[in-house]
Amino acid sequence: MLKQFIQITIFLIIFIAVFITTTYLAVYFFVKNEESVVIPDIYGKDIIYVLELLSDNALNTKVEGTEYHSTIPKNHVIYQDPKPGSEVKVGRDVKIILSKGSKWLTLPDIRGVSIEKAYVLLDANRLCSGEVTQIFHPYFESGMIIAQYPEPGTYIAHNACINFLVSRGNRFPLYQMPDFTGVSFENALISLNKIDIKPVSIKYASDTQWPENRIIEQNPLFGASIAKDEPILLTVNRRVQNYESLKGGVSLFIYTVPNGFLRKQILVRLNIFGVTIHVYDNFFYPSEQIFVIIPNDCDASVFVYQDDELVESQIY
Repeated sequence: MLKQFIQITIFLIIFIAVFITTTYLAVYFFVKNEESVVIPDIYGKDIIYVLELLSDNALNTKVEGTEYHSTIPKNHVIYQDPKPGSEVKVGRDVKIILSKGSKWLTLPDIRGVSIEKAYVLLDANRLCSGEVTQIFHPYFESGMIIAQYPEPGTYIAHNACINFLVSRGNRFPLYQMPDFTGVSFENALISLNKIDIKPVSIKYASDTQWPENRIIEQNPLFGASIAKDEPILLTVNRRVQNYESLKGGVSLFIYTVPNGFLRKQILVRLNIFGVTIHVYDNFFYPSEQIFVIIPNDCDASVFVYQDDELVESQIY
């Protein structure tokens, strides 16, 4: 009985030894026959380049995470496993960690650029816009950055907010008052309209030395500095009328909006009794007609502006 037990034990030992040896040899030859590849050095390389390189070598890319790095740019490799030069089988995973860029950056100089361009620069540097304060400035055009806080060159963290001081332009752009003496009333209005100045008051007087409807006086005087909203008084030459012979009644001024596809902003100003009245200031459809009733027993003038440009005037 003991002899039989010993024989069975020896048989099992031999069987197990043969099985292990056979399995080892099979795995050894199988692995040996697999194609191997050398891991390239991808430290500091861009992620797009890394993906293409590892894919060309039949290796898989596995991103383990991202970390800040003081010198390696964003989306570049700062760690790899296996190490460069290691020989591995094809299809192996290569673990990498990508840089999030520096945790701190040098704030660029955004002064002197438009606020729109400043927003683009902030977005490119992963910064946000803080408080935006607007002031009038005689030298910076409207919408330009005058100052910033923190100042340029300051080290700041990503996602920090930058405050801006933005120009609203020159509050009082000054123009030189033209000499309108002897100029026709219509030409004077056209000249003022070119510099976006509209006369606030118009009065009439009679002077036989000048033709009718010519400017005989002006205030401010020629050469004076005037601002956009400064009141301007023009005195227009009109013949003396015999008011007793006037029959009274009214005249009708008609303006037809030009043809087109879009509505146009129309401003109609009536100067009567030394006062300027905004009769219309609205959007009108193309071909739409605008009517203004003018009393016959007084001096009056009508001015029509389309999109802030003088397009028609009439003196009564």
